[in-house]
Amino acid sequence: MDAQEVSDAFGLGPASSLSEPVARGELGEIRRLETEHGTFAVKHELEEWAAAEVETSTSYHRACWEAGIPTPEPLRTTGGTFAAMVGDEQVRAYAWVDLHDTDTGLDPAMVGALVARLHAVDHPWPTTAVDPWFEAPVGPREWKGVLKAARAAGAPYVDRLAELLPALVEVEQILTPMRPLQTCHLDMWADNLRGTASGDLCLIDFDNAGPADPSREISMVVYEFGRGGHNEGDPARQRAVYDAYLAAGGSGRIRDRGDLALTVAQIHHIGHRHLTMWVAARDPEARARSLAGVEEFLGEPLLLPDVDRLVEAVTSTT
Repeated sequence: MDAQEVSDAFGLGPASSLSEPVARGELGEIRRLETEHGTFAVKHELEEWAAAEVETSTSYHRACWEAGIPTPEPLRTTGGTFAAMVGDEQVRAYAWVDLHDTDTGLDPAMVGALVARLHAVDHPWPTTAVDPWFEAPVGPREWKGVLKAARAAGAPYVDRLAELLPALVEVEQILTPMRPLQTCHLDMWADNLRGTASGDLCLIDFDNAGPADPSREISMVVYEFGRGGHNEGDPARQRAVYDAYLAAGGSGRIRDRGDLALTVAQIHHIGHRHLTMWVAARDPEARARSLAGVEEFLGEPLLLPDVDRLVEAVTSTT
């Protein structure tokens, strides 16, 4: 990928360098672009996205940036779109932000307040359809199929998966269709909500944004950042995230098990993806990457007792 071609696409002036990938996610990788106008993050898509999907999600990202949400500014191309084709690769560009490593122990009050501000951004979405990734169970039949495939492939984790399977099926009983009340980020895991060198927070990666229920999104954030670096939730941190969200005017409310449905659905679909990718992997690098995801899924499951403890932590009046 040529640095000047990327810079020209976004009108960023003479370019001096474009790095090799400095960060990689499931759907894209980030390179650092240096031009006479400054330093920028260039996202190269690893999977093909329809142009309309890219423009819709990045338009929401732009609206959040304009509303003062701490997030890298999405830049427009010289043609007014958010994505450009450079050669045969689709890229987007953003202002550069120096991010800290993933950390579920971020300041809970700052996290809760940020999510409240995000939920105050009123940005329409072109459809009310909710992707199954965010609400549908994997289901007993598919889980059993994954276990069978893992056993046939001699997976090193097969016994742990077999032991966990009944509890995975049990917690999926809380999953119900989600009400598409407003546009939400839908991917506020610690990978995407980071600390920065300036001491602030920064929210990145709006690619999964779409219509959702803010009550389910704040529940997911309370789960993720209520752990404080541990697998098990910390009730004090969970309450601190939620209290800060409410104090800042957040519109969502955690009332019962069903509000954790988004969290369970995403964790299960992510885990299922890694499990199937491990079996299908044909090279050591891909297999190692998938195994890391499998180990995280099996080592940090969200089960029904965990759900009940979280709900109790944020709804108890004692």
